[in-house]
Amino acid sequence: MTALTHIKSSLHAAGNPLRATQMENYLRNQFAFYGVMSIPRKEILGTFKKDWLDVLSEEDKRSLVRLLWEEEQRECQLLALEWMMKWNVKALMLEDIHFFEWLITHKSWWDTVDGIAPNLIGKYAKRFPDKMKEVWNVWENHPSFWIRRSCLIFQLRYRQEPDLALLQHFIQSFKSDQEFFIQKAIGWSLREVSKWNPHWVKEVVEEEELKGLAKREALKYVG
Repeated sequence: MTALTHIKSSLHAAGNPLRATQMENYLRNQFAFYGVMSIPRKEILGTFKKDWLDVLSEEDKRSLVRLLWEEEQRECQLLALEWMMKWNVKALMLEDIHFFEWLITHKSWWDTVDGIAPNLIGKYAKRFPDKMKEVWNVWENHPSFWIRRSCLIFQLRYRQEPDLALLQHFIQSFKSDQEFFIQKAIGWSLREVSKWNPHWVKEVVEEEELKGLAKREALKYVG
């Protein structure tokens, strides 16, 4: 049995048709589901890691993720993402940025992109800052708004150590973009900063003349 077959058969066995319908409706019927919730999915991932982790090379791991990403059922992508989020930052390779970009732009929706950006791109950017300087120049004008959203939210796990100048740069670049997920990301990124630097957030909202959704989200915790 291959690793892919192992995962798919385990997800299928744990599936619930009624739950699958509910999950499909929640994501606007964009993806098919087995009907496996988070906890049993993590149990399947745990078994997989125990049985397969030691026999897979770094290249094999990335190949398996691509195969899972191409599967019809959404749990395959979610399990792959949950697995990658546990990868040690030292295991990331310079060429992984192309891999991550592919993941963001295929079967794109918030449930995967919002995991990839802060948990994978965020780690990668710290490990390979010089490479990311090149990448940001491309991503800032990328045709996919999911890539542009990633520019805004990749620092969400940085706590009190984000590059605020870079964040404001992206906000300035994207503030006129009326795409919901961009405006939401602008507000979300600022809301996180407001937890420890509300003064800076208020200044950015005023300087960039943010309005509507972005402004409401940004000032949600600001008195």
